[in-house]
Amino acid sequence: MSQQDSGASRRDFFTAATGALVAVAATPAAAAAAAPAAMPTTAGDKLRAIFKTPGPVAAPIVYDVASAKLAQHMGFKVITIGGSATSSGMFGMGDYGMATISELVELAVRMAQALEVPLIADADDGGGNPLNVYRAMKRYSKGGVACVLLEDLTGAKHVPGRPEGQMVPLAVHVDKIKAAMDAGGAGGPVVLARCDGLSKGEIFDQILARLKAYSDAGAELLFASGANLEQKKKVAEVTGKPLFSTAGRFTVDEEGKNGVKVAAFAIEGYALGAAHQALLALQKNGLIGDMPTLPRDASLAILDAKMWGDLHQKYNADKA
Repeated sequence: MSQQDSGASRRDFFTAATGALVAVAATPAAAAAAAPAAMPTTAGDKLRAIFKTPGPVAAPIVYDVASAKLAQHMGFKVITIGGSATSSGMFGMGDYGMATISELVELAVRMAQALEVPLIADADDGGGNPLNVYRAMKRYSKGGVACVLLEDLTGAKHVPGRPEGQMVPLAVHVDKIKAAMDAGGAGGPVVLARCDGLSKGEIFDQILARLKAYSDAGAELLFASGANLEQKKKVAEVTGKPLFSTAGRFTVDEEGKNGVKVAAFAIEGYALGAAHQALLALQKNGLIGDMPTLPRDASLAILDAKMWGDLHQKYNADKA
């Protein structure tokens, strides 16, 4: 073979090889593999991305927008607003099942729109039947809420000294979860399914069966209320889903070792406790004195002081 023929052959070989590579790269699977991972754009997908990170996360249960923004300022990656905190913070009443779904949605959306990090919101029983759940989930989704909790306990509940509420039949709650999933759509809020069966005397095998059914219906995060660490671990193993837990007795890491991804801690009691001490000092001494208060940098951050100051200057608000 001549040198000229040899050069032509090499050119033909590289041309063919390059064409083959381009053809392979053009296939959908190859293109997807080669493309950089897309950043999550919805609130729900931001939370799903956190599920994929190693280790559990602490999620403060806040009680108003200011406490939510304080938690974000301090670096917490996930924030929770519970039905109990909504009832006490908005109305000064217990978590007795009296807050309406519109009231729960209202505070959650107000918080979500003030935050950059994902918000988990308690929707109690979703407001009623699956159609109520569907409509509520549409509202949560449009409002930027990342995750919505649906529990299988309905009616008057948690009233001290009185019988607990009633369990929603398993099949009905499954339909509620399906309605929520359909309403949220692709990238919509994560559905957090809570089972309260232990408080109603159901045995753990029944709770496990319920949570497995909720998981199969599409719930991406599960909550076995009242379960111990061993039981939580079993739920995680059987369902293959991450767990949510209202913690307190155990550390975040201890919860994480037993399948919990999101360990929520209520802070309202501590905040009211500090206010109680300040009020006692005022009653006793005629002044509050030098008790700890919120650091100024945190106060300015949660009030968006810099942003409003810049806008004030930009629009000459002092001259309006």
